[in-house]
Amino acid sequence: MKAIELSKNYFYDVAYPIFKKEYPQIEDIWATGLVGEGSENFRLDDEISKDHDYGPGFCIWLKEEDKIKHQRKIEEILKKIPKKYMGYERIETATAGKRTGLFSIEEFYYKYTSFRKFPIEDIDFLKIPESYLATATNGEVFFDNCKIFTRYRLYLKEFYPDDVLKKKLAAYLFQMGQAGQYNLKRSLDRKDIGGVFLSKSEFIEGLFGSLFLLAKVYMPYYKLRLRRLKQIDYYPKELINDIEKFILSNDYKELIDLSEKLSIYIKEILKFRNMTRIDESFLLIQAQQVQKSIRNPQIRNISLMKGN
Repeated sequence: MKAIELSKNYFYDVAYPIFKKEYPQIEDIWATGLVGEGSENFRLDDEISKDHDYGPGFCIWLKEEDKIKHQRKIEEILKKIPKKYMGYERIETATAGKRTGLFSIEEFYYKYTSFRKFPIEDIDFLKIPESYLATATNGEVFFDNCKIFTRYRLYLKEFYPDDVLKKKLAAYLFQMGQAGQYNLKRSLDRKDIGGVFLSKSEFIEGLFGSLFLLAKVYMPYYKLRLRRLKQIDYYPKELINDIEKFILSNDYKELIDLSEKLSIYIKEILKFRNMTRIDESFLLIQAQQVQKSIRNPQIRNISLMKGN
């Protein structure tokens, strides 16, 4: 069973009846669910990930002033709730930090965005790591009687403003062109294994960044990216296969061919969506075209290679 389903059942079967009986005062002001750090909140947990921070648990979110007012009683009740459920008991590691329990809505969103209220200026979106936005919008809200938590969540899930998306995309296109279409071949010609490895890594990061942006899905923490890309089921299996081949390959010709094939795939999406008007496979040139289309001069004038 996925952790989200386990935690949801645990909340409704065990925790909610206790809260309803002992502290009905919060019924109209709280939100609960499981959102935040960990593969389980992307529904990507498996047998291997069950060795830590897996098991019954949930989050409670209240407005800051309500958290202060009700914290003592809520934490008393949380201590009373049985920790074991369906044979599982949540083992939390010190390095993971607090992932379940009571939070204020403002502190939760501040942790991942540096903002306590929304909306925010377009330029400020560029300061927030994509993986933080992925984390702040993952998981599941079981219910929200306060409505504020969900309002903020829906605002972020609408994805980046158009100019922000273009700026980030331009930077990723530049990264792909420089690393995969230029420096990879030079490193291969030199037989520089370090240069080859790092060029591949930079190219793949730029490719993932571009694909997630074009799918309008926030890119998660690095180790989850390929599995998350498969999970959203937005791109054809052939593309995923080519990405995996590129990651695994050490063959000169195959790497050059695949880097070009993957770059052309991105270029074709840009053309299909009218984000570029030129049929140029070198993505550094495409990056310049995308950047020129940004309307906000403050964002447009940021260096081409920056934004991510």
